[in-house]
Amino acid sequence: AKRVLQQIDDAKLAMDELKGLEKGEVRLGAPSMVGSYFFPQVLMAFKSRYPKLKLTLVDAGTSSIRKMLLSGELDIGVINLENVPDDLETEHLLHCEMVAVVGKEHPFASKSTVRFEEFFQQDLVMFKDGYFHRDYIETKAKQHQLELECSFETNLLPLILSIVRHEFAITALLELVTQHEADIIGIPFEESVKLDLALAWRKDRYLSIAERTFIEFVKSFR
Repeated sequence: AKRVLQQIDDAKLAMDELKGLEKGEVRLGAPSMVGSYFFPQVLMAFKSRYPKLKLTLVDAGTSSIRKMLLSGELDIGVINLENVPDDLETEHLLHCEMVAVVGKEHPFASKSTVRFEEFFQQDLVMFKDGYFHRDYIETKAKQHQLELECSFETNLLPLILSIVRHEFAITALLELVTQHEADIIGIPFEESVKLDLALAWRKDRYLSIAERTFIEFVKSFR
């Protein structure tokens, strides 16, 4: 029923645009790290070029973003390019690496790489379930037959960074976070963790002019 209602809305939007009208909003879902460190410049540049268009950025884990895309709650979302549902269309966004993140005085800070066995022995602060990096780290723990025991769990990135800076725990984040934050060190895992992220939208829905323009803008901005 939700799918039928969405198709009705899509049809109305398509007819409105033929009359010269335009949907002036793009609802974008992105995990907090990508939303905080990749998109600010993109969104400001897009808004500067298209000042009449409204941008709404929703912070959520990639599993939640997939569900919101399929239900019509989001227009475009950032997801991990693994096991993508057939109902979603994707456009590659960026390659990134997940690294161990520690305070500058932590014993790991001088290491060139970190083994997963060492990482899982530490006090950890992690995002909650549903965020792709948490899911990935849990997968690695199972592969190495190790226990993932979190001393802290939160989806608040500033809190995670503060806990790491104060040496209460360590974490795993995208390398791009460590490139913009002081007093934390990113160390690659000995078994490197590479991720591919993509923009995604539902295949069977009508993309408005605003949404198509945003996708093309992000592609040119990379």
